[in-house]
Amino acid sequence: MFIRINNLLIKHGNSPRLAGAYGLSQQQWTLLSVLCKSGQGMTMTELGKNLLVTKANMTGMVDRLERDGFVSRHPDQFDRRVTKVLLTDKGKEFMNAIEGPRNEFTEEMLGDFSHEELTNFCGYLERLFEKLDR
Repeated sequence: MFIRINNLLIKHGNSPRLAGAYGLSQQQWTLLSVLCKSGQGMTMTELGKNLLVTKANMTGMVDRLERDGFVSRHPDQFDRRVTKVLLTDKGKEFMNAIEGPRNEFTEEMLGDFSHEELTNFCGYLERLFEKLDR
């Protein structure tokens, strides 16, 4: 069921179409979304864990996004051995450009649910995530 829902969200969602207009894959868009939510950049390891992607694939994705100007790499201010990946101005502009359509789509999909139903649903998903992430 989760795979079917995911496929339908990709098929009908605005964000993947908008990402495609920028020449981004679904996975690259997801990486930018994770970085945007973090607000302060993430290490390659943190990104890989969030996206369930190998280090090799993560390196390739970040290389392409860096080449296209969406992200940049910077040494961590507290540990020079660590490199953080941050959104560039272009990456932030992209995320701002898709925020409205993304919010509209979310409202369209979830608008029929009550606050209580959404709270319960999110709680169930969080419990499932925690169990799977062990």
